Amino acid sequence: MNKELIQNLRYKLQKRTRRLNSLDFTVFHYGLKQYWGFLISQPVIESILEELSKKVSSVESEAAKILAREPIVFDTEIDNIAASYFILKSCVASDNKHMEVQVATVYDLGSKPDDELDLFRSLFLEPLYDYIDEQLDDQRAVLAVLKRYKHRSEWFHRNRLFEMWEANTQQGEKTLALDLYEYLFDQGVDFVIEPSSVSGEADFVGSQAGDDRLVADAKIFTMEKGKSYLVNAFHQVYTYTRDYNESFGYLVIFKLCPEDLKFPCTDQEQSVPCITHNGKTIFILVIDIAQHELSASKRGGLKTIEITEAELIRECENPSA
Repeated sequence: MNKELIQNLRYKLQKRTRRLNSLDFTVFHYGLKQYWGFLISQPVIESILEELSKKVSSVESEAAKILAREPIVFDTEIDNIAASYFILKSCVASDNKHMEVQVATVYDLGSKPDDELDLFRSLFLEPLYDYIDEQLDDQRAVLAVLKRYKHRSEWFHRNRLFEMWEANTQQGEKTLALDLYEYLFDQGVDFVIEPSSVSGEADFVGSQAGDDRLVADAKIFTMEKGKSYLVNAFHQVYTYTRDYNESFGYLVIFKLCPEDLKFPCTDQEQSVPCITHNGKTIFILVIDIAQHELSASKRGGLKTIEITEAELIRECENPSA
């Protein structure tokens, strides 16, 4: 990720966090709503939060217990951070202007409102802020980088990418994948192309800071390939996440036909379709580089190829021979 962009984003985050922390209990709730609006308006931070919510989604039920006035103490830091995300999200959605103070009283009943608010900050706001800041520092906002590549490709490089594939359709998938790798490299994502794994070869496995690794596959889609090709590709990424013991995988699809691809998911709040199965979350990013002879107003009805969550999970549980 561009270092200047990250530094600028970190400065904005720090400034807004300081401003929020300067508010007393009478107006903190409204400041938190504005703060949250900033977080989700920034593609990089939004992607960090999106991945966090999937990484330990089971914690959401524990966060609900806290909101129901049952004190919960978490054994791991990441569980506490995830609970902080869900609690802050619930507070922002609430019309109760003293929601944050009331949440803190679950752990310390009897203090003054501003003291309770300081406890809320310590328990929930600061852990989430620190997590976001660390993720920015590690340049691990992979989903944001992939979404930026999608927009870049569809807006500015559609013709070039299609012509690259058309020039050699036998090697077209690898050619398009290399364009993606080059972009990721330019954005500061380190990776190894086609490493060996127990189940075969993932297109690339990133060697990120710490123990986390980026697992992804790049595929093309044409009507001739059929949706079974993508179902199998999803299964491959899922298998690679198990091989490398990673929580996330990314399936990047270059769509070369005019027909639309749709992946209806249970969690419709996510900006990128994602499927979670056995603790592994696979994000599915479709990059549309199809060529259209007619303008959008003259094409008529759009044909859609739909691949359901049930179809994808069924392949993971009972892979085709």
